[in-house]
Amino acid sequence: MKPRSSRRRWAWIAALVAVVAGVLFVAGRSRAKPASFDPALVVTVQRRPLEVEVLETGRVQPREKVDLKSKIAGQVSSVLVQEGALVKMGQVLIVLDPIDYQRELAKADADVAQANAALDFARLSHDRAQRGVAQDIAPRMELDLQTHEVRAKTVSLQSAEVARTVARDHLGYTKIVSPIDGTVIARGIEPGESVVPGVQSTFDGKALLTVADLSALLVKVNLNQIDVAKVSVGRKVTLTLDALPGHTYRAVVTKVAPASVKLAGKDQEVFPVEAQLEAPDGLVKPGMTADVRIHLDAKDGVLVVPLEAIVKESGKSFVVHVTPSEKNPAHTDKIEVTLGLRNDREVEITSGVTEGARVLLRPASAAENETKL
Repeated sequence: MKPRSSRRRWAWIAALVAVVAGVLFVAGRSRAKPASFDPALVVTVQRRPLEVEVLETGRVQPREKVDLKSKIAGQVSSVLVQEGALVKMGQVLIVLDPIDYQRELAKADADVAQANAALDFARLSHDRAQRGVAQDIAPRMELDLQTHEVRAKTVSLQSAEVARTVARDHLGYTKIVSPIDGTVIARGIEPGESVVPGVQSTFDGKALLTVADLSALLVKVNLNQIDVAKVSVGRKVTLTLDALPGHTYRAVVTKVAPASVKLAGKDQEVFPVEAQLEAPDGLVKPGMTADVRIHLDAKDGVLVVPLEAIVKESGKSFVVHVTPSEKNPAHTDKIEVTLGLRNDREVEITSGVTEGARVLLRPASAAENETKL
């Protein structure tokens, strides 16, 4: 009979052998098991056009728009147009009650007549004084006084004539005319209402009338400093509007702000950019929102993959090429590639893989890859 200590030693050895065998078995199964991935993450390298563009939401506005104000205070006698009316430059749109200004002009006419009469009398007195001095029957001082009186009456006449011109202008301002050819797009006044002059006439944010030239429409967008650096005057633009599904409009960038502006209520500064529609068809209205695509660059027939397919390592670019085999249907190879044109979704591959190659997306690092590219 073996000693108890010897039997215990053999039991520990047997247990250790069993553990080692189990580990080796599991490791062997792990090595034999092929790598796997989600087939939905595999994409095919395609040859097709690639376009680089800036996409932003903008608003349609007329190129020329005027808010009509009154230069004088008064009561509206009549409004001669409705919203949607076509008007010509110089056409009378609003008439104010002219009675007070007619009286002002009549008084100014009377003041001019009175000043003329006073000047005529002063000149007559001056002539008499001049003859008296020449004949030595009137003192020199009398002539000086009459000369001064003529000058004073001349100034009075000039002042009266200026007042009459102002009164005539005021009477003319009772007829508010259109400064441009266009369309009445807003009406904010009715007969019987009172208006006040200048800036006060739109103090509540509502103009008397708004006239716009709808034959030339703009779309305005606000770009950040990164996008605006890519945009220049003359760039082609494509517009789509939610209000007009199925319609696409062309435009051209006509203005890029030279400096940033801060929008009311926002801390971020932006750069306003304008593009003019090439062929307005009457369906596009001021105030509509539009998806604005500013075209920057384009290539036809290039190899394209999503940005998520690119892996950056040590300053180089790679794709994970899926190359299945009988032993391992999910076999992959990491292949270095050269990149070309890119936008915010896709990138051109100029070398490294061919059309039809299948590559693996790396969604877990997509954000990191986009930042590094």
